[in-house]
Amino acid sequence: MENILNANRVIQTATTIQQIIFVLLSLLFAGVALKRQSLSPTAAVGAFFLAVALYYTGGPLFLLLLMVFFVSSTLLSHFKASIKDPIEAELHAKAGPRDIFQVAANGGAALIMGILFVLFQNEAYVVAVATAFAACNADTWASEIGILSKRSPVSLLSFRPVKRGISGGVSPLGLVASFGGAVVIALTFGFYELVSGNANEFLLFQIGLITFGGFMGSILDSLLGGTIQAKYISLKTGELTEKPTYENKPNPLHSGWRFVNNDFVNFASSLLVSILVLFFYCILIQFILI
Repeated sequence: MENILNANRVIQTATTIQQIIFVLLSLLFAGVALKRQSLSPTAAVGAFFLAVALYYTGGPLFLLLLMVFFVSSTLLSHFKASIKDPIEAELHAKAGPRDIFQVAANGGAALIMGILFVLFQNEAYVVAVATAFAACNADTWASEIGILSKRSPVSLLSFRPVKRGISGGVSPLGLVASFGGAVVIALTFGFYELVSGNANEFLLFQIGLITFGGFMGSILDSLLGGTIQAKYISLKTGELTEKPTYENKPNPLHSGWRFVNNDFVNFASSLLVSILVLFFYCILIQFILI
């Protein structure tokens, strides 16, 4: 049996020219995002360093997963923006181009797992990286598509209707979109493994695990968003919002913890689910190898 724990994707195997090409691709990726106003200037710088760091920890695969996540989520953010933007402007603390904290929140867990992959050379960390991106992609797709649902979202905790667009709410359309977002990352992983010749007898299991982990990461994001994420009463409308202030005045806290915002929830959910998938994968593979 092939020893699947003997991962060999580290970038040291690439030539200098190949490394330069991928660094330039990372720069182009950040530059295009900045020009299209998908990222703020500081976020574009952060995205460049994130892309380079991911490339140097896991090669083209990690960079590809980042780009698929970013491109798909950016395209969806522009889909029916005229409907979504007014809702999000009233509810969300951040609007417009993503800032550097959002970049860190969506890529931080994957980078942590990538660094651990370099240290331990265990393929389980590659699956964990893909799972982290699958969770972020699933959550983004759920948010961008779910907000358009004709059915009112409900709380995962009480199953009572909640305000459209507020963190913690789910809808059938949003759940389907979430699953689709996880599938796209999992299939990207599987396609790369096949093309690069790294596929093994566990590839279908890996794809399934990444899909399941990504979807569950989105569910976990909704649970955290509905419990510990800060919600406020808007001084402007008297309704629930995620904005901590209105015209430089603090909105009264309704629920959750003030220091927990959407960025915190995104990072925490993707990191937690990637850790859970990591341990599950390691335990199962060790059991099979025995």
